[in-house]
Amino acid sequence: MPELARRVKELLVNAGFQTVVEDKKRGLDHGAWVPLLLAYPDADIPVVQLSIQSCKDGAYHYKLGQALAPLKDEGFLVLGSGSATHNLRQFDFSATGIVPWAKEFDDWLYESLNNNRFGYYLLNYLMAF
Repeated sequence: MPELARRVKELLVNAGFQTVVEDKKRGLDHGAWVPLLLAYPDADIPVVQLSIQSCKDGAYHYKLGQALAPLKDEGFLVLGSGSATHNLRQFDFSATGIVPWAKEFDDWLYESLNNNRFGYYLLNYLMAF
């Protein structure tokens, strides 16, 4: 795993990401741990987790994905997990349905992706609302 972490850091630094911090003490987030547990119950694959930067926009994260794209040709699985509207600060555990703002964003995202609209608003999704 240290080799994979070094390769990820190398790719990000070479793509212009100036701050790449390694945290060797933090465990996997539930958004990574749960899908990996289901897909690889024997935990027999190396895993490096990257955190979403909530203060950054879609263009930043798109660039991050582009920087990591060479990994797929090197035999690594690059996996994204979670929810498009994952916001535990606003999560209502007593709710019985989907909150309107989450449904609205999910519908917009679904329509944008299915119509190949990877332009300005998809990469800068906060400006679309």
